[in-house]
Amino acid sequence: MFDEPEEVIDLTNPIEDDIPVWPTFPPIDLKRTKLAARDGYTMEKMTMRTHTATHVDSPRHFIPEGKTLDEFPASKFVGEGVVLDLAPMETAETITVDHLEPFADDIEDGDVVMLHTGWDQYYGHTDEWLFEFPHLHGAASQYLADAGATAVGVDTPSVGGWFDEMPAHGSSTDVDPADSHLPLLENDVLPIEELRNLDAVLDGADTRRACFSFLPLNVQNTSGCSVRAVAYR
Repeated sequence: MFDEPEEVIDLTNPIEDDIPVWPTFPPIDLKRTKLAARDGYTMEKMTMRTHTATHVDSPRHFIPEGKTLDEFPASKFVGEGVVLDLAPMETAETITVDHLEPFADDIEDGDVVMLHTGWDQYYGHTDEWLFEFPHLHGAASQYLADAGATAVGVDTPSVGGWFDEMPAHGSSTDVDPADSHLPLLENDVLPIEELRNLDAVLDGADTRRACFSFLPLNVQNTSGCSVRAVAYR
């Protein structure tokens, strides 16, 4: 018999009308199509991009012939790992190897590595959340891949920074998002993006080990999918 975890911490952003999405994406469309009081049953229809809310990327996201999510076993999305406390971080700060090296002894081969920047406090339709979030330098992504990470989670919209142009906001970084993603994806290290509540896992510590689950739907041929991410302690 398995031991029940003492605590299950939800690391997942909600999916509902008017949630913040990547600025170049259309908003989600969530509508009730049937109502039990009228139709005998209730049903909804939801339309959104696969990289919406808390989600995981597959190699196909940046590699034309890369693996899709369905090519990984379910065990790829569950595992032991560690949260590293990088907070507080500056606006649009680049996470470098220098940020990660102090935690070298805390990362074990095969770990899910979660990076707490504290940026989930800005979640919403804010400049900080949409455009000015911390992000990984390519060398930092390679460092985590070389350290044996199987997945890397962030409490920001992406492991890569805001590199595009919008009418009201220009690029926030000179680090190309491909440079942030490719060292991970080329090594089958899966980015988990838009996490929250990593501070609850840390519970005041600089690092904290836990078991993590971030299972996507078994959708075929996709470059990503929303997940329900949780930590078990």
